Amino acid sequence: MNIRIKTLNCMTGLELPCREEKIAEFCNNLGITNNSQTEVTVDYVYLNDRANALLSGRTYNLDKLNYLAKRLDSFDKSELTTFYAIAYSEKTKSIDSLINHTFNTHCYSVVSDFSNLDAVGKDMYLTEQQAVSADVLEQLNGIAYFQSVIESNVNPTVTPYGILYRNKNEYEQMYDGSHFPHYEWDENMGTVTIGKNGFHEFLYFPFADTELNKALERLGATSTSECDVEIDSEFLTDQVLAAITEGEPIENKLMQLSYFSEKYAELGTREKPQLDTLVEFLEPRTVKDVNVIMNSLHEFEIFHGIHTAKDYGRYMIIDSGHFEYDENLEEYIDFEKYGSHRLKWENGAFIDQGYILYHGYNMELADMLSEIGIEVEPQETQTLKLYMPLRATTYYDENDYGDLYQVDFETEVYPEELAEYEDEILEAITNNRLPEEKERGLMKYYGNNDSVNAKVKCYDFSVENVRGNLMGVATLVLNAPLNDKEIEKIKEQISGQASDGWGEGFEQREIKCNGKEIYVSFWQSKNWGLHTAEELGIAQPQQELAMGGI
Repeated sequence: MNIRIKTLNCMTGLELPCREEKIAEFCNNLGITNNSQTEVTVDYVYLNDRANALLSGRTYNLDKLNYLAKRLDSFDKSELTTFYAIAYSEKTKSIDSLINHTFNTHCYSVVSDFSNLDAVGKDMYLTEQQAVSADVLEQLNGIAYFQSVIESNVNPTVTPYGILYRNKNEYEQMYDGSHFPHYEWDENMGTVTIGKNGFHEFLYFPFADTELNKALERLGATSTSECDVEIDSEFLTDQVLAAITEGEPIENKLMQLSYFSEKYAELGTREKPQLDTLVEFLEPRTVKDVNVIMNSLHEFEIFHGIHTAKDYGRYMIIDSGHFEYDENLEEYIDFEKYGSHRLKWENGAFIDQGYILYHGYNMELADMLSEIGIEVEPQETQTLKLYMPLRATTYYDENDYGDLYQVDFETEVYPEELAEYEDEILEAITNNRLPEEKERGLMKYYGNNDSVNAKVKCYDFSVENVRGNLMGVATLVLNAPLNDKEIEKIKEQISGQASDGWGEGFEQREIKCNGKEIYVSFWQSKNWGLHTAEELGIAQPQQELAMGGI
């Protein structure tokens, strides 16, 4: 429902329904207060003529208007027709009544085609009953049922959408005008029920802080400490919920829980069971502890069913895929010796479910890990830069007088000229970054739980002037130095992002530079390669050192 809204002598659009973050942004852009009493005037509804006729020109509470849009968003064509017919019949103008209509469409039937009365009657019966078996509906005499409805509707209402008939269902006032009924508009991670004096408000994880503030306003409360708070989630295991709700009263940690649920929703199907296992054995005591574990999942490997050095050696040689295994050699292989060798140099521990291997350096996990025998040593973070040549092109050329004109063929922009556009290219790179890349940069897309994932805290692409030529650079922030094998693995990852991932999208972005548009590729140079500053013979960038891990 795209609505054009008129408020404070301004005209602007808002796509409803939407999450609270959009409403907060909308109010902030207009300089109006975003609370539970905020009202707006609907100028035009782009959804359809029916919605426009019903809502335009009227002033509504913004949250009520959004709630109504959420309800209508779930309706099928038949339910929408019934809703509009009810509103027309009742001459409804109050948004409170409109919201209540959305909960009572099962009390009415709208008929616009009487050519098959048996089908009409069966559809009316299904609406009234809301759910019946296919056999019962098949055996029903639809014409007879339709006639019974006609007899009970002496004066049915004629509407632009058809004739409106009332059935035997009781119309219920679900919305009291103050407290929104429980309604899960989109998928969420759980529900928070906040109650006071017999009234209830519902929040759905993850939620914004303004949603919590509005819920308290509607309840007449100044803080959650005045309310009863309950949490229900079918996505979070009892074990995880217990870990994050233990200790401090739950009402004091709602926003931390909301942050947790937002991050939890981003986890993959493999990561969620891994989090459950780590929570069980690391026994976090606070919400912060659980969040630290969740944000560090990439630093762990869990080998289920591995309880001895021999088990581990057998798994690594036969099942891990790291080696070519010939079963005819099994009796000659000392699995226990190989497993013991790996365990000696790894930072891991055996638990009831198997073997936990920790690759990371996060000191926030140190106390929890020490409880199961894994020690974390403090490290110094450092910066590593890997340089690569750029290739830039444009569809502009320059005549003898220095004037630019557009051409229909690709023209090279040479590195020495490209250096003049460093600021414009850096700005384009910044604009190309996604919100989900804020914490780890492009390491977010590194798929292996291994030492590289743990050692490389984050990396991003940039550009740098090297001896007058502009070069691409991948800047890595490291929790610990990489060995030769790890450097090769991260180079392979960076090469993939430069060619097929981040770089493929970036090279299609036009960048306005000195009157022309250029396209910059981090991959297509003929002599492409990744090199350290030392390999290029330039001064090694000063390392940025800081104690601690991620």
